Amino acid sequence: MTPDLYLDLLKKSLLGELYWENEVRLLYLRRCLEGQDRYAVETLLHIEAQRGDLSRRVREGLAIGRFPDDRVENLPYLHTMVGRARLENVEQCLDSIIRDSVPGDLMECGVWRGGVTIFLRGYLKAHGIRDRLVWAADSFEGLPSPALPQDPDMSAAVYPALAVSLEAVQELFARYGLLDDQVRFLPGWFRDSLPHAPIQALALLRIDADLYESTRDVLAALYDKVSPGGWVIVDDYHCMEVCRDAVDEFRAARRIQAPLERIDWTGVCWRKA
Repeated sequence: MTPDLYLDLLKKSLLGELYWENEVRLLYLRRCLEGQDRYAVETLLHIEAQRGDLSRRVREGLAIGRFPDDRVENLPYLHTMVGRARLENVEQCLDSIIRDSVPGDLMECGVWRGGVTIFLRGYLKAHGIRDRLVWAADSFEGLPSPALPQDPDMSAAVYPALAVSLEAVQELFARYGLLDDQVRFLPGWFRDSLPHAPIQALALLRIDADLYESTRDVLAALYDKVSPGGWVIVDDYHCMEVCRDAVDEFRAARRIQAPLERIDWTGVCWRKA
């Protein structure tokens, strides 16, 4: 299998594009349990024909990382929430890193179920790259309780679907055959785990931290380790005002002139000069 074919199949699997009908079925069953729909075996077996509008909205949601009802507890059981454009952005950044020989490891801060970091490891494996590590940093307990007044409460007590254990993420890596010594996990709150993390240089830093405090903590601890020519990707820039404020304030304080490139409805990135 060629690298491109493998990576395309990996993206389709992580994004749920290979089994989208099951995502519709799960959402349909949840609605039945909540009394919003009537259960019928015929509907379950022929979900696209029976619930065409729901099927269309789920497929559209998978593509962009937005899902029917816009409720966290109704998230499909995917391996990533980033949507196709943001996952392809990661691949494009990696292509430029390899093409231009930008030194450093690859890192995501805020990994949820681990889908993007799985793709990072898959990319290295597909291209036979052995001299870079993939770092997965997360509390593995959900988001922290807000310490600053501007941050909303997105902790596990409020949004349990966002809390995925380290063991669950490692199991998913193993399921893809990508759990090995090129993957390193950094458990803990970012303010505690990142300042002394044993990372020398980063070619790619992807931030999916949602909150002002968490986004600020990642940039403060790791931005100086991003190599010239490396990429910084921010997942929540346009959908979380507090995340945008943290990024804008950091860029202004550091006088970062590199333009923000818009990825899709929420994500942005820039290349470090």
